[in-house]
Formats: sequence, structure tokens, C-alpha cells
Amino acid sequence: MSILRNLWWVLMLVPVGANAVDAVPSQPDTNIINTRKAWEKVAQARDAAGQERHHEAVADYLEALANDARLVKTVAQEIAYQKLWREDADKAIFYFRRYLARHPDENNRDVRKGLAQAYSWSGRQKEAIVLYRQLVAEDETDGGARLGLGRSLLWNNEMHEGYAVVRAVEDDFEAESAPGRESSNFLLTVMDSYTSHLGLRAAASWDSDGLDIYRFTADGHLEVFGNKLLQIAPSVASYRMPGKADILAPRLQLGMVGTMAHNWSFHAYGWLEHFGSSEPITDAGTEKLDWTRPGGDAWLTWMALPRLRIDFGASSMALETYQAFDERIDFQQVSASADWRFARHFTVGGAGILADYSDGNTKRNGSAHLFWGREGSLKILTGPTLTYMDFTIPYPGGYWAPDWVRNGSWRLMLETRTQRMTFKLDGSVGMEKELGSEALTVAGMSGRWGWRLGDRTFVSAEIGYSRSRFSSASGYNRKFAGLSLKAMF
Repeated sequence: MSILRNLWWVLMLVPVGANAVDAVPSQPDTNIINTRKAWEKVAQARDAAGQERHHEAVADYLEALANDARLVKTVAQEIAYQKLWREDADKAIFYFRRYLARHPDENNRDVRKGLAQAYSWSGRQKEAIVLYRQLVAEDETDGGARLGLGRSLLWNNEMHEGYAVVRAVEDDFEAESAPGRESSNFLLTVMDSYTSHLGLRAAASWDSDGLDIYRFTADGHLEVFGNKLLQIAPSVASYRMPGKADILAPRLQLGMVGTMAHNWSFHAYGWLEHFGSSEPITDAGTEKLDWTRPGGDAWLTWMALPRLRIDFGASSMALETYQAFDERIDFQQVSASADWRFARHFTVGGAGILADYSDGNTKRNGSAHLFWGREGSLKILTGPTLTYMDFTIPYPGGYWAPDWVRNGSWRLMLETRTQRMTFKLDGSVGMEKELGSEALTVAGMSGRWGWRLGDRTFVSAEIGYSRSRFSSASGYNRKFAGLSLKAMF
């Protein structure tokens, strides 16, 4: 009886009719077709990756996985690298981890190096440092891992150890080798544009109304709380105008720089400054200047997306004109700005400022720009900028405060370097229109030269000119120059 029952079930499962064969698709054949499509997409992805078309490569890899998810074990690291080169470090971390989870019994050194780099690029410096230390401990001859460790330490504000690690790479490898060349190039960037342990700077500006400003600053940074930098920066400024008493303004500034999360960082500076003169500084003045005030400047930086940076700021400052000093006019302002690199060579951005003045005035200031940029031995940045500003109380006296003013300019910046020097030219030309005045042709130009002296010091010089009323608080043209010395210990 059981044999008949089984035979009945077999007959029930067999399709009946002329199209019975077509009614039951062949699962193995479907899998073979999907796998073939998947490998075709992998081949296309690898071809796009070889041509640095990273966006297309990622799309092809993901379509390959959609056809055959089993390929994730093979191509996860390839997707991770493409995400990394697209500056999407968070997604790169996901795929690097995914690959390592599927290959637990392998050494995977190159994949772990990629993961460490993705940690670092995403701002997760602590995780990057731990992984780089493991890689260096396994192979101290790996210059790339040692350089990655030094870079992550510096980005984590551990300046002393980070600089020492990168310097050791520079010493241990030939200058023509990849680690030797990359370490020297990175150290030049560090000395040129990063915070240093010690800095000395002398700067001067000369306005077309006769106001000369000379400023001397010393700043030192100490590493505190693991990855925070404490700044101590005494300075003194001297203000001079023909026929008027000189003003001397010493300042003591303290600051803190650090990170709050992998994509949030902060800068906060506060100071106490005194403005004084030996006699009255204006014709209407009856007393010498004797004004002590606190001030500050702070901003938060949020890397909201891999190519989107947003800054929020607040500050309190004095206005740098003789009448404003005499009337003790200062201002407090808040600001927000954003820069989004929406394509490989294009960046769009904007900023807004709202300021309240102690004399009851209010300033609104907005700007926008669209830049085309190219990296390489000659870095280029160029594009239009638009700026608008107005005041609720036009021309109250003591500083430049137009009813409204508009500026449209075209900017061009060129930057290049040798093994030890950096060179930068930045210029603009445009039109500026103020209510009640004719439109003016405005322009500006500045040049900067930097030289790495020895292993731990860097000197730079800057000079420039701006023919724009935005250049100074008094609305006059300005020439400026600066000389600075930086040192790492």
C-alpha cells in the first residue's frame, strides 16, 4: 500500500500538457547565467577602476553582487578600495571589514593596511593608530605603514610622536623611494600649513587712508588630554596714523584645538587685550586711550559627508579704526559656511555672517563661490565669487558701513612646490558697487613663499595688495606683508 501511495505523489508532481517542460524553469541554468553576468560586471568594474573611473567601478561591482552575492568574498576588498579613492571612507571601512570577516585565516596585510587608511581618512584616528601599530610591529621595513602611523598621529594632534615617526621614515628610506618621497612631501605640508609647537610671526598692513598696523605674535602649543592642543599666544599690535598718537595693543590669548567625534572638530580661542595711547587719538578726544576688553573666536567643523564640510563660528572683536577705538566700538558675530565638492574638479560653497555692533548697528554679509580645481605638480583653483553686505544704520561714523555693497570677482590661485619649498599666487579681479557710488574695478594679488630649513623649522614670507573696500574696517585699499618662523619638536 505504501508503494502505491508514493507512486501517486510522484504522478501529482509531474506537469501535464504540451508546455509542461517550459513550466518548470531550470534553477541551475539561471544560476549559471547570473554568475556569468556577475563576472562580466566584475571585468567592467576592474577596467573602470584601472582608468580611475571610481564611481562607475563601484556601480559595476554592486551590480555584479546583485547578480551573484557569493562574489562578495572575492570582490569586497576591490569595492573597498574604490570607495576609498572616491573619498567615501565610511563605506570603504564596511567593505574592508566584510572581506576580512570572510577570510579570517589569511594574513590579509594589504587589506588591513587599506582598512587602517580608511579609518584615518574617515577621522577615526584612534582605530587607525591601533591597526597601524600592529602592522608596523609585524614588519618595520614597511615604510607605507610607518608613514600611515605618523600621519594618523599628527591628524590626532599627537604632534611630537607623529612628527618623529614620519621623520624616521624620511631618514630610513632613500629619497627616490616611494616612502622617502612621500614622507618628505608630507612633512613639507605639515610644516607649511599644520599647527606647530612654536611659531613666531611679524605682519604689517598699510591702508590707503594712512593707517599702518604692525603686529608681532608668538604662539606655542602643548599636547594635553591625549589629543587636544593647548595654545598660549602673546602678541602686541601697533597702530599708527600721520598726525595722531600711536596706539599700542598687547594681547594674551589662550586656545584649545581638538576633536569631539570622528567628523567633528573645534577651535576655540579667547583673549584679553588692552588698547592704550600716551595722548588723545582723535581731534575730538579729550583723554588718552585706555581700553581693556575680552575677545574670542571659535568655530566648529562638521564633515557632514565625505565631500561636504560645514563650519559654524562665533567671535567678538574690536574694530580697527582710530575713531572706533576712541568710541570703543566692538562687535559680536555668528557665522555659518559650507563647501561641497560635488564633482571631481568642482566645488560650490557659501557663507553667511550676522554681526551686532556695540553702537546699535547690525551687519549682514553673504557670499557664494563656484570653483574648478586640479591637483598635481601645479595646483589650480579658479572660479567666480559673489559677495553682498549691508548695514541697518548706514555710515554711522567710525567705520565703513554702507547701506549695501555688492562685489563680483573672478579668482585664480596657483600653487606648486619643490622638495623643500612651496610657492603660492592668489589673485582676483572684478567689479564692486556701493549704493550711491559708481561701480569700481577691484583687484587683489598675494604671493606666499615657504622654505623648510633643516628637519624641524620652516620659514615663510607673504606679500600682497587688495583694491577693495572689503579689505579693511575703514573701507580703504590695503597693502600687507608677513614673515613667520615655525618649529616642531
